[in-house]
Amino acid sequence: MTCNVVDEQTIDDHLSQALSHIETAINSSIIAGIKNPSGQKLIGQKWELFLGQFFEYARVKGKEQRVNLLGWISFPRIRH
Repeated sequence: MTCNVVDEQTIDDHLSQALSHIETAINSSIIAGIKNPSGQKLIGQKWELFLGQFFEYARVKGKEQRVNLLGWISFPRIRH
C-alpha cells in the first residue's frame, strides 16, 4: 500500500494545523509563565500531560495496526 498524493496532502494539512496550534500553545504558555511565575509548574504539568497523551496515542494506535509510527521518525535528524 502506497501513500498517494491526496493522502500526503491531507497528512501535510493536518500536521501544519497541529503545528500552528502547538505554536499558539507555546506562546501562550510562555506569556502566562512570565506574567505569573507561580503558575509555571502548572503549565509544565499541562505540557507533560499533553506530550504523554501524544506519545501514548501513537503507541496504542501503532500497536493496534501492528506498526511503530515513532520508529518511522529519525529523532537524531530532527533539527532545531
